Amino acid sequence: MSTLTINSNNSISRPAASSIGVFSAVAAFFKRVGNAYERSEAARKEAYLAEAVDLYDLEYRMQQLDRESAQTAAWLKGF
Repeated sequence: MSTLTINSNNSISRPAASSIGVFSAVAAFFKRVGNAYERSEAARKEAYLAEAVDLYDLEYRMQQLDRESAQTAAWLKGF
């Protein structure tokens, strides 16, 4: 529960929230979002690989995913 104080100039002020607590909450939120994205991306890749009809198709799909990740890494390196 926060407390309000009235200053001599009749303005209401609240005590400052702990910036460390706020930053850690924001960091934890982004960490959860990142983890959820990684899990969904892994599930997408597994489903794509599971659709392979034979060993050659599976190998082709694996190489395609490797090329895709290499292109993404090269694109991110530019920033």
